[in-house]
Parts: sequence; C-alpha cells; structure tokens
Amino acid sequence: MTLKRLYLPLLLGVSVSAHANLTNYGEPNTQLLMSAFAQNSLHIVQLGDSHTAGDTMTDALRQRLQARMGDGGMGWAMPMYFSGQRMARFGYDNVDFTPVSSRHELGENYTLGGMIAKPLWHGATLTLKSKHAENPQRLFISIRQPAGDGRFIAQDARGQRFAVQTAQKNGQWQLVAINATLPVTLYNDGANRSAIGGWWALNPNGQGAVVSAIGINGAELSYWNRWNDGAWQRELSLMRPNLLVLAYGTNEAYNGVSGQTVKQELIKRIRQIRTASPQTAILIMSAPESLKSTAGDCGVRPSTLTDVQRVQREVAQTERTLYWDWQNAMGGQCSMKWWIRQGKASSDGVHFSQSGYSELGYRFADDLLTLLSKRTYTPNALSPQSTPVNYSVPNISNSNQGYIRIERAN
Repeated sequence: MTLKRLYLPLLLGVSVSAHANLTNYGEPNTQLLMSAFAQNSLHIVQLGDSHTAGDTMTDALRQRLQARMGDGGMGWAMPMYFSGQRMARFGYDNVDFTPVSSRHELGENYTLGGMIAKPLWHGATLTLKSKHAENPQRLFISIRQPAGDGRFIAQDARGQRFAVQTAQKNGQWQLVAINATLPVTLYNDGANRSAIGGWWALNPNGQGAVVSAIGINGAELSYWNRWNDGAWQRELSLMRPNLLVLAYGTNEAYNGVSGQTVKQELIKRIRQIRTASPQTAILIMSAPESLKSTAGDCGVRPSTLTDVQRVQREVAQTERTLYWDWQNAMGGQCSMKWWIRQGKASSDGVHFSQSGYSELGYRFADDLLTLLSKRTYTPNALSPQSTPVNYSVPNISNSNQGYIRIERAN
C-alpha cells in the first residue's frame, strides 16, 4: 500500500476504523446505522451483478442477521421470474406476463432494479409466492400505470381481495401498499399498458432484520443509466434502507472498463443516493478476485480488475463510505484457484459454489456485526447529526406526494 493511500483518510480529517475486511472511511450515517441495529430494526439493500442476483451470499447475510435480530420481512422481490436468476425466499407463477430487463431492453422506463413485468393483455395473472411458510407481510408493489388504463385485482392466501391501482395514473412509478399473506395473485383488469417493477415485503411492525438482494446477471453499475433517475431515487427515498451496498466491478473488469470510468460512475451514484435518502449509509463492496484463465500458478486476471478494485477503495475514501474488501476476504490476490480447488468456486474463475457464496456471506455478516455491535461511534466533525431512525414501513399518511397508495381488503 502506498503512503498516499495510507494517509489519505487522515489528510481528509476522516476517522478510519477497520473490522477485518471492513473499513469505515468516515461514513456520516454510521451512528444511525448502529442505532437501527440496536433497535432491532435494520434494512440492508444490496444492488449488484450475478453475485447478488443469485441471492445466496445475501441469504447467508440475511440468515446471520435474522438469527441475531429476528425476521424483519422477506425484502425486495424481482417483479416476476427472470431466467437464470434466483431469490432465496420468493417463487413465481405467471400466465401471460412477460419479463423485460435493462440488461437487454434499453428503451424502457425502469425503476429501481431495472426489471419489469408486463401483462400481455386483459386477464393475465402474476403470482408472488413464498418458498416456505411466512408471516403476513406489509407488501409494497411498484406499479406504473398510464392514464386511462384499468387496475389490478389482488387476492392473497387468506382470500382477501384488493383493488390495486396507483394514486395517480400518470405513467410514473408509484408504490401500492397492502397487508397480505403470500401467495398473492395479481389479475390484470385493464389493458396491457401497466407494469410491475418489483415488490417489497416487510414486517408490518418494523422490527427485525431485512436483506434485499437486487441484482441483474451481467450487470455493471453503468446499467443505472438505463433506469429512470427520478423513479429509482423516489422509490429509494420512500423505502429508506439503513444501509445500501453497491456490489459491482466484476463485469466492468471483464469488459475492460477503465478505473477512471468506474470512478466517475461510482461517485455519481453515491451522490444521487445521498440526495435521495440522506439517512442511508453506503458501503462499496469491492470486486472479488476473478480469472479469465486458470493457467499458471495464480491464473490470469481480467485486464482492468486491479484498476477497478483500486478506484473502488479510493472512492470509498473520498466519498466517505464503508468499504468491504471481498478479495481480501477470499485470502488476497492469487486466492481464486484455491477456492476452485476447494470446490467453493466455479471452474469459470468468476462465480462461487453455494457453499462458497454462503461462506463469504457469513464473513461479510460477521464483519458488519463487529462494526454494528460497538457501543459508540465518534464521527468526524463534518458528519451531519441526525435523529436515529429505523427502516419501519414507509409513512403512507403524509409527505409522500401521492407516490404511495394504501389498498385495504374488500
């Protein structure tokens, strides 16, 4: 490590604390994050690529936190099943809904997550299921409805029926809230112009831990440029997670994206997140070691991986975020071949086995718990002072400018 990198946080006047692979470069919302943990009311949202889209590493994090804090809800669900992706707690059925992803379709209007489900015609149905028995959830459905379109009719496992429609049919993404027990089936009672952008399932009393995994196979952080900025920022501001994890970098490195480009994109998104949800702490999860070839003692790394990892740490320093060094958690550079030999990573040199992802998720959870379990955190003098909040459920009675509508059972 160079002297410049070692002393940069000190020159900036930032208090740096490390917990194994986790470093705090002066995240201004650290105390709020710790307070949410102390109140047993913590919501973590991770956005990323296939490492996130498989929801195995994040499920290990979820299990470890919920064993400590209780189950705060199922978290975010992609709008419908997308081929090659997985959610640990959710399942889907659909008749005549079609998936649309920002990975391939660039001209769509996307909200947070970059995936939507569209009904093909009147009468199409979409069912969100739970893989195991779940408590009733406070369910927030992200919906986009144009003027003049019909509504969705929802029915849950207890036979409750809801007339689901946005507060304003103006083509903007909005949330509709219902208290429901999964499975929940949506029946399209309109034309084919409305869309579903995702689901949030939370404990109605706001207690416990929630880990939401929002990923797209093959994604880079630049995919956010394909999303509607106003829509994803508004949804984030309404959900107000305590911690948002940015877990990108692998595909950037494989596609030869320069560190400078990654740096610009990271800074842009971090500042947008801070504006949209100013009480949300941010963590940059570095790209893990990956290999384009397993030839030689250590294999061959993607051409820009080292550059990408370097700027991820630098941005964490300059933007004062938390930082988790995934490669270090693996054992450092030249560790991927060991993970492959142990059966904890795939022979492709990129992905991990289920046991490997779970082990990494538990390591991340342990590092995070070490930070959160501290009695106090003394922020830098420049850090804003705020009243502690928990994730709770979004306030649907005021201050949401019509972007959340509550629907009650008939």
